[in-house]
Amino acid sequence: MSLHNAIRRCRAATGAALAVTMLPGCHLLHHQQAAQAGPKLKHVTLASQMQPMQPIDLTKFHPNEAGEVPILEYHNLMPSAKVSDYEYPAAEFRKDMEWLYAHHYRPINLSDYVQGRIDVPAGMSPVVLTFDDALRGQFNYTSDGKIDPNCAVGILEDMRAKHPDWALKGTFFVLTDYDPKMPPPFFQKDSAQAKMEHLVQDGFEIGNHTVHHWSGMRHWQDAKVEAELAGGVAGIHKYLPTYNVQTLALPFGIFPKHRKLVIQGESGGVQYHNICALAAGYNPAPSPMAKKINFYHLPRIIPSDRKIKPGGRFTIRWWLSQMERDKTKFVSDGDPNTYTVSVVAKGDLNPARLLKNHFHLRTYSGTQLVASK
Repeated sequence: MSLHNAIRRCRAATGAALAVTMLPGCHLLHHQQAAQAGPKLKHVTLASQMQPMQPIDLTKFHPNEAGEVPILEYHNLMPSAKVSDYEYPAAEFRKDMEWLYAHHYRPINLSDYVQGRIDVPAGMSPVVLTFDDALRGQFNYTSDGKIDPNCAVGILEDMRAKHPDWALKGTFFVLTDYDPKMPPPFFQKDSAQAKMEHLVQDGFEIGNHTVHHWSGMRHWQDAKVEAELAGGVAGIHKYLPTYNVQTLALPFGIFPKHRKLVIQGESGGVQYHNICALAAGYNPAPSPMAKKINFYHLPRIIPSDRKIKPGGRFTIRWWLSQMERDKTKFVSDGDPNTYTVSVVAKGDLNPARLLKNHFHLRTYSGTQLVASK
């Protein structure tokens, strides 16, 4: 069965829905549970004390660190120019990346966003790139053993070569062959190990996308949920035994009945602990220090689907254009240890979370500092 047909069969079996209400994209789906002992997970630790505040020139930059951060969701990249379901033309993906660069976005990893450590130059805006399902169009080797220049990794590495200030950051939510009936990550068995290692060495992150990508998690018993999430970690540890898997994207954006299970659990001797879980919303995420934020239900934005063409309402290009027009995007002060906002936006941030995470808060009006602590 081709991947395209498998995706269609999966979607037909579970009920097609708009991308604004679910996390799309399926691999070949099978019905075998798996659990395997793996290494204990290390937990995220924050800086133990505040770092010195860096100066800023408010005549050059007007930070908005209470602003929104787009978390972009991609699936398979294809050579075709036609958008088909969640297959996206590689040429359009390249255009998206160049547009982001030209509009002063710079990639950061999802874990950095969750921890609030936005390390991009002053005047720049963070963007989080995510890729679901470990499909071949995301990372492909050509017959001569080179990285396909039209796969996602090839395009991102080319962006870095052209623009040295473009970081190789992003999260790949992988499906693995932990269940041997599943395809290997990125669909090239002989190079699966090398690809997983290459991503981490480049600076990308690997995230959990469960074992089987089944759709009915809301109705499962707790033990089954934990087996899928722990098995997803074990599948990654098959390739990267000591890797700290700490981010989760739920298949179809469907959460279990008991939401606490996405945070931590254990099955078959394998523990998991997530610092965030990604939903299937259709809007930008808040500032990580915003008053209103749920790290275990973070929204993402898709490029298009079969009902919404690229640039259509609620897609990546639509939202990015809205953020430019309305000036709602996060704009960095260049200091990852300080949140700088206008006096008007100060009330949008959570003072307790800033203090807990050892961040300074700096406010300004026009070109004048008002307060800092």
